[in-house]
Amino acid sequence: MYNKVVKIIIAFATFFSFSNAAQKQVTIMPEAWYASQSATARVDNYILQHQRQFEQQLKDIDRQLEDFRSSYALRLSVIEAYDQIVADKLKEMENKFYPLEMLNEVNDFCVEKYRDKIPIAHSVKSNLKESMRKASSALSAMVKNPEDTLKNMRNHFVAQFTNGIKECKRKFEKIEAKYHSCASGVIKATDTYFITNLNNFLNQMNSAACMANTKFDDAFDYYSTQIYATFTAIGEAAGFISNCMAGHDVCSPCNDENLSAVKGRCPYHMAWHLEDDDLSGETIFNPFKGINKTTPCLQINFITNDFVNNVELNK
Repeated sequence: MYNKVVKIIIAFATFFSFSNAAQKQVTIMPEAWYASQSATARVDNYILQHQRQFEQQLKDIDRQLEDFRSSYALRLSVIEAYDQIVADKLKEMENKFYPLEMLNEVNDFCVEKYRDKIPIAHSVKSNLKESMRKASSALSAMVKNPEDTLKNMRNHFVAQFTNGIKECKRKFEKIEAKYHSCASGVIKATDTYFITNLNNFLNQMNSAACMANTKFDDAFDYYSTQIYATFTAIGEAAGFISNCMAGHDVCSPCNDENLSAVKGRCPYHMAWHLEDDDLSGETIFNPFKGINKTTPCLQINFITNDFVNNVELNK
């Protein structure tokens, strides 16, 4: 008797455990879950799905605008990097020639004479910054239309969709068919509005992209022109100063010569009377014969017959 009771208890326990395990493995399918909902819950779920879609569309549009702003700023920053290159080049030139002004009269005279040809760092940087400021400020005009479109879509979502659904629920929450019909009308109107404005947004973004390319090209061209002019001026100034210090500077007019203008000029002079040589032939007498190779510099004064006659007349 005792054994029978034990077997019955074990069998019952086994059956009970199997039943619990079977229940735990049961998966409620979405259709079954949807059908098990109340009338209001089913419509609310229907509304929620569309609401999430509309919200996601608004987020996607907002992200596209932010990506556009970031991309444009990044492109301009690449151009703006040349500011530092120009500044470094001007600083390098200043460091090279400024100490020379302290050495002797020749260096001081040469650097001072051609300093005006050296681009002013502040002026160059100011021009480049102004160009970049104009390019950056153009961004607001580029994105104004798509931003307005996004703003209108958000306003519609709140004023028409959200408030419309609230009104449907207030009127027909207890009547599933009418509640669903009312909500469907609100959803359809919002969907149509979003589709139309999304197309507008995409067209506006295409226009903004074209405008961005134009502004970027303008900024790049301006930078290229300014940088080329600056580097050219730096090269010319450096060449003039170096030639001046080497004694190869251009001579000032001989008549009524200002003594202050010849300060630092090469002390080694040579007069070449052109009338003494036949310059029409392929060869001429070597005028440099006898000059020491160690001569640091040499200023050559070319004397023409007209110059000699003028000197004689002015005596």
